[in-house]
Amino acid sequence: MSEMNQIQSVQGNKTVYFSSRSEAGNILAAQLNKYFSELTTVLALSSGGVLVGTEIAKRLHSSIALLLTKDVYLPDGRTIVGIINETGGFVYNNYFSPSEIEEFESEYRNYIEQAKMQALHEIHVALGRGGIIKPEFFRNRVIIAVTDATFNGMAFDMAYDYIKRIKYRKLILVSPIASVKAIDKMHVIADELLCLSVSEEVYNIDHYFDDNEMPSQEEVLDIINNTILNWDNPNDSNPKRSRQIKRNLY
Repeated sequence: MSEMNQIQSVQGNKTVYFSSRSEAGNILAAQLNKYFSELTTVLALSSGGVLVGTEIAKRLHSSIALLLTKDVYLPDGRTIVGIINETGGFVYNNYFSPSEIEEFESEYRNYIEQAKMQALHEIHVALGRGGIIKPEFFRNRVIIAVTDATFNGMAFDMAYDYIKRIKYRKLILVSPIASVKAIDKMHVIADELLCLSVSEEVYNIDHYFDDNEMPSQEEVLDIINNTILNWDNPNDSNPKRSRQIKRNLY
């Protein structure tokens, strides 16, 4: 993480609405065009993040991967205590104080561990065709972590927990919509932030998009694979670079 974080907010505190996540991705991609000549990997943090991130990956001729995650709840079934990813990495909900987390660990340790195991099993079942994320996707690259909206910054906490052990060049956190709280959290771990709208009000993510049809897991994998296949298309202005990236990934 660099000493001076760069925060870009195209629309400031004015709430912005989008026809689709792809539209938001295209707007964000235009702001990231300066990274076209660099080795980049887009790290999507949700299915909605894939729809946003694919447009960025297409513009930058970048690789794209999905870090699949699942919320872990306390026994009440409503309180999210943390989030786990497909590799077993777990971070606590940053809403809670260290003393509250310590209390949860004391009172609910066995329950939380069982819930984590169940969530990890469900992730592996959902993957079906196998894992879709590898450390070498990110090594010595500019990482662009993307979601479709963030209100607590937990998804980015998880992304950082995964990549912090990997030697990367820069971490850029990208979201069309973010709350003020999330921006504060993102600022701590990012080298650069890009957000189109910082919202004081927090609504359901779907509130900000007209089209809220989400892809199935199978469709998500197809989107990711098709993005990679399109690197070496006839309109690629730098095909030598695209071939180099593709060789490095396999």
